Amino acid sequence: MNKNTALDTLIQPGLHGAFVREGFAAPLNVTLTSGRLAGLRLSAKDVFDIAGQRTGAGNPWWLQQQTPASAHALAVQLLLEAGAEWVGKTVTDELAFSLMGINAYYGTPCNPADAQRIPGGSSSGAVVSVAAGYADIGLGSDCGGSCRLPASFCGVWGMRPTHGRIPTKGGFSLAHSFDTVGWFAASGQVLAEVFSLLANQALAPWPAPKLRVVDDALSVATPAVRDGFEALIARLNPAWQILRLPEGELPLSAWAEAHRVLQGAEIWQQHGAWVSRFGTTLAEDVQGRFRAASSVTPAQVAQQQQVRISASSHLAELLADNSSVLVLPTAPDVAPRLDASPDALQRSRLDAQQLLAIAGLAGLPEVSLPWLTVNGAPVGLSVIGPRGADARVLAAAQQLHLAIHTPA
Repeated sequence: MNKNTALDTLIQPGLHGAFVREGFAAPLNVTLTSGRLAGLRLSAKDVFDIAGQRTGAGNPWWLQQQTPASAHALAVQLLLEAGAEWVGKTVTDELAFSLMGINAYYGTPCNPADAQRIPGGSSSGAVVSVAAGYADIGLGSDCGGSCRLPASFCGVWGMRPTHGRIPTKGGFSLAHSFDTVGWFAASGQVLAEVFSLLANQALAPWPAPKLRVVDDALSVATPAVRDGFEALIARLNPAWQILRLPEGELPLSAWAEAHRVLQGAEIWQQHGAWVSRFGTTLAEDVQGRFRAASSVTPAQVAQQQQVRISASSHLAELLADNSSVLVLPTAPDVAPRLDASPDALQRSRLDAQQLLAIAGLAGLPEVSLPWLTVNGAPVGLSVIGPRGADARVLAAAQQLHLAIHTPA
């Protein structure tokens, strides 16, 4: 399939290139159970099943082999039943296996925060749909950072919940022990309301959190992001309880490698057969990641699983009380420019993975909130909590957002 032809047939025209054409704005039949989300518009990444539509997962060959779904993905169904207004399905990176938001067939959705920079992925269309104002809730997936990094790059709220907390039934899976349903919103209130509904959990007020600053994350960040973070911490002192985790406390490089190996093994287990037949249809960088996934050995999995166990145990100890959260930049830097070289994109990806692997490897909840602007482009601030403490993380993120945007 010619890539220019693909763009004409696969993408809904305009709208920052965020939406796929198939089923756009088609009415969806649901029975309302409440009006909790009345007036809020919903988009969903093209990895979620929508009844009567095919799930394309960002690749036209994959799309051609699918049959229309018989039911909505459960997360989509729950949001629609609560009154959310359907807009359409959004663009994803090919087979959701990227962090940059670039798709050779569907194009790169335009980042509303800075049109000269990539939006991040793989939930690229979902984040752009919210950042550009076409949707109030952008449903995405987060396996290795696919909601958190785009939220940072586009300056909106984004959440990866505790692994297993939100049902993933009905859609494309990338790596089963890492996959989560995630979402974007323009406000912390809407972000929290979506969690409350999908998790079937009431949200109560939380006391001011204890902030544990991750100095290892700052060592990865650019000077501008690091300086901005230190200025924030200085501003929060002494009103907030702040404890610094010294450099060397969290072996982020080792954790990122464990994440890549274990995720890669699961990805190849699920999709190796299809990629072996149709992999040449994928962009070269995506092919490269699948080749790396295919080479993971059982011995490597056993070794890196021990790293995962150690990381999970260590983070559980650090966050064992009922108020501590980790705080760190979501990304080391602003989004790369659209004309960045492949090498520069790969460096950005590897650096970002060191921060994203903390929650991803241990299955922890993380919220990215709008925070800093560097050279006109946004960088998000992240809050991470222990497993199951999603409500604590949401409350801490909203309290931090209020503090950031309250005049000193």
